[in-house]
Amino acid sequence: MKRTITFGGISAEPGKKSSGFAPVLDTDCQLPVTVINGSEDGKTLLLTAGIHGGEYPAIQSAFELARELNAEKLKGQVIIISPVNTEAFYKRRACIVPSDGKNLNRLFPGDRNGSIGDKIAYVLTHEYQSKVDFYIDMHGGDIPILLPPYVYFPGIGENKEVLSYAEKASEYVLSAKYRVKSSAVTGAYNSCAIRGVPSLLIELGSAGRWSREEVDAYKKDIVNIMKFLNIIDGEPEKPVNKAKLITKSVYVDAETAGCWYPAAEVEDKVKKGDKLGIITDLFGNVLKEYYAEFDAEIIYRSVSLGIDKGDAVITYGGE
Repeated sequence: MKRTITFGGISAEPGKKSSGFAPVLDTDCQLPVTVINGSEDGKTLLLTAGIHGGEYPAIQSAFELARELNAEKLKGQVIIISPVNTEAFYKRRACIVPSDGKNLNRLFPGDRNGSIGDKIAYVLTHEYQSKVDFYIDMHGGDIPILLPPYVYFPGIGENKEVLSYAEKASEYVLSAKYRVKSSAVTGAYNSCAIRGVPSLLIELGSAGRWSREEVDAYKKDIVNIMKFLNIIDGEPEKPVNKAKLITKSVYVDAETAGCWYPAAEVEDKVKKGDKLGIITDLFGNVLKEYYAEFDAEIIYRSVSLGIDKGDAVITYGGE
């Protein structure tokens, strides 16, 4: 017989959903959680959005999915947390948790004795990710980044079946122009996969904007993967245009503060040695030039004129 489930102290009976705020250890931070308990047994899916507070298509899509998914028609369970980084969402701060200045998506699996970002990562890891069968982290470029729709799948982990299953699921992200194999280990979905739960990160939307078209496309992607997971009835669709596979990527961060001037646009094809952009000082003197290390395509770039040391400026990848 189907049982009542509880996440973050929020319980839902079979065929029901419940929403509320779940605590983060000994802090004042609370996570907005919706627990949807299907009427039949099946996989448990965790969706998070707003790990970066300005990724609005992802956040709005998660809001709508939490309201629209019908528990009575689901096989399994769906747990939705959006936005995870509520402080950044309300304060319109890009990339970081304002209280500690840390990028939450670089803190996993977290530290229960650390700062607020570390504690959020710890709770997501141990109270949510460890209890599910599949995890999708919903992103969208945040305020300073321009990018096309794409999906990351994990490339590091001892359980090859987990990695293979995640890669297979990535083929059902209908909006994706690229499928990127990741070698990172500290992101929410990377950390989750390393610990044995197949996971994806979807990027859709960018530059601190959102539209109805983007939200509808995002929800269609999530529902399609839910069909792949057999949580929703129906055959999952394959994209009309197959996403290009990226297996080697370079993430360029600013080596100095200054003014960022890109020399290539998102989805441009570049050759080895092509200039990608420059950073100048406030008087126009060139401080740093960036060049492609191999033939590739531009996956994303910063739209900001002002840039700080350590900020992402451009990313490119190829096979």
